[in-house]
Amino acid sequence: MTQLETPLAGTSPRELRMERYVRRFLLVSTGAVALTLAAHLALLFWSRHEFTQAESVVANHSRNLATGFGIYHRLDRYPYTVTAYMPCFYLLQAAAYRLGLPIFLAGRIFSFAALLGVLVVARRLLALLTEDRLATWTGTLLIASTANLAAWATVGQIDMLGVFFSLFAVYQYFRYRKTRKPRPLVWTGCFLALALSTKQTMLAAAGTICLFLLIEERRRAAILLAAIGVPLATLVLALNHWTAGGFVENVLWANLNPFSFRKLLEHLRYLAPAAGGLIVIALAGAPAAFRRGLHPLYMYLAASALLLLATSSKIGSDLNYHLETMVVLGICAGWTLHQLRFFPLSFRGSPSAVTLLQIPLLFHIVLNLVISGRVLLEKAVSETLHRAEYAQLQPYLAADRGRILSVQLGPLVQAGRRLEVEPLIYTLLVEAGRLDPEPVLRDLSEKRFGLVLLYEDVFQPRNGPRPPELPSLPPSQLEAIRRNYRFVEHIDGPFLQGDYLYSPTGN
Repeated sequence: MTQLETPLAGTSPRELRMERYVRRFLLVSTGAVALTLAAHLALLFWSRHEFTQAESVVANHSRNLATGFGIYHRLDRYPYTVTAYMPCFYLLQAAAYRLGLPIFLAGRIFSFAALLGVLVVARRLLALLTEDRLATWTGTLLIASTANLAAWATVGQIDMLGVFFSLFAVYQYFRYRKTRKPRPLVWTGCFLALALSTKQTMLAAAGTICLFLLIEERRRAAILLAAIGVPLATLVLALNHWTAGGFVENVLWANLNPFSFRKLLEHLRYLAPAAGGLIVIALAGAPAAFRRGLHPLYMYLAASALLLLATSSKIGSDLNYHLETMVVLGICAGWTLHQLRFFPLSFRGSPSAVTLLQIPLLFHIVLNLVISGRVLLEKAVSETLHRAEYAQLQPYLAADRGRILSVQLGPLVQAGRRLEVEPLIYTLLVEAGRLDPEPVLRDLSEKRFGLVLLYEDVFQPRNGPRPPELPSLPPSQLEAIRRNYRFVEHIDGPFLQGDYLYSPTGN
């Protein structure tokens, strides 16, 4: 009988009593986390407006795909919007939209389902690696309680689905290592391909698995690399040919945003408290991971952390960049609790320093429940403000208004309008010399936009330089708005100082 099937406690009354206390704590914590996830799910169905601007961009591309307008357009003409990711999520969201779901809800359902899938797979992986019921339960709880995961599981972006595919591939790889049967390795290759077909930077799992196979079984490593690489290369070449080069231009070149050390520090300032407990526990298990050579689980953690550090400093990056690293940290934490015999030592009241891991464990669960509560409140307030804002904007979004140039993307998507310009990435590309600003500048000078919506009053001098992540337009185009447009109305909104609306002079 395995440890997973029997209690870990010994025979003394103290150990039995302590085990009961631990199980009650885990049960209460699991209930609190389940209620939090249920609240996020309710918010997912209740909310009608964007949670992030990137969510609106993804929704716009998915709807374009569903309605035959296509995606991965060349950026030398309208629309100046970047389809930044591989096609898998767009296809799923487009299919759900074609079935009648609202476009935002269509994407969010896949994100939330992916989070539930991550929790199921994480539990199975920990059970496979530890055969320890309490360590498996606790590791899964640590992941489920992580506020950032729940926050992004209600956003219709591609990240959570990519994490699910990667984690399932890792789980199948560990099954293969245990049984040496080929079927799990086939599933590994399939889900690695799905992960990379969702987000091109989901490289941590693929890199880890291929590295260990190259070390241990070069022939099967070559087969796996070919099985993944050939279909993906064929997909990339076909999409690039079909879009006349637009695919590579969108997925690769337009994704090379400027890097900022300040942006990296912002990510680290969030990660330190939000995942600090997981980091402490995972580091405590590092010696055990290196005892018989590097453990694949910790190699996966190192690879995901390196990708986080390498990509999160991009202008425009958000906390979704943390998701895979946080999931792997939770799995490593559960594995560590088993390896260090945390529960047996704690039940016996051992003076070992291992029992002190209860401090970061409690810290992580309690702090992240508090963060989740704050996130839920902020999203509910934001949705309320968006509804009031949209009610005032709606008359300006009517079809007879003509073309609209807006830094506010959510209302356009909500109104069924296609995005013509994605202001943040468009301005970054213009400033980098990779996009010609003349077509938009000419249309502004000739008053071809019936409405321009900005987050700033162009007739008032700006105090200091433009913040690099403020959705805006290049200076020459702001000047064209001053010359050819008049201020119409200011509408309060949840972002910055609200919306400033401009219409062509003479209208």
